[in-house]
Amino acid sequence: MLASFLMLSPILLMLIAGLGVACYFFYSHAQTQRLREHGTAGEATILRMERTSMRINKSYVYDFLLEFKVPGRPAYTVQHRSRAHDWKAFILEPGMRLKVKVDPNDPQRFVVLGPVEQQRPQSIQALLAGAAGYSEARTLAPSDPVKALKDLQSMLDGELITQGEYEQKKAEILSRM
Repeated sequence: MLASFLMLSPILLMLIAGLGVACYFFYSHAQTQRLREHGTAGEATILRMERTSMRINKSYVYDFLLEFKVPGRPAYTVQHRSRAHDWKAFILEPGMRLKVKVDPNDPQRFVVLGPVEQQRPQSIQALLAGAAGYSEARTLAPSDPVKALKDLQSMLDGELITQGEYEQKKAEILSRM
């Protein structure tokens, strides 16, 4: 009897652990939905974002410093770790404004609804050309090479371009400096 219980105990522990993880995800999802429906609408600006070495489902996790502006509260900052993929923005960079809903009882808890302004380019060619400093007609556009390199890195991080495309465009940008 004891031997059969000892054989079942690792299986039982894994089952309990799996149930705990499932409960956590259901609770977390319910909290997010509650914030989307009943949170206070506001705006957050990305002050800083740094990519970590951590990945979740092939998407990098970033450390963000966000400044919040919520009606009825003074502006405040929050440090947050998240995948950029979760925020429904094509490209994220410091200075970008995001629509958010904030928990009225805990202003550190929030959910990002998306960017304040629509930012999807007309085509991936326009995005690559813009990052390289060209218009789609291939005329040289005045651009900041540092910003172009940051945009290019963001596209690579978001898996919008391949490593080969990144290297090619990076070489083009650096050759113009």
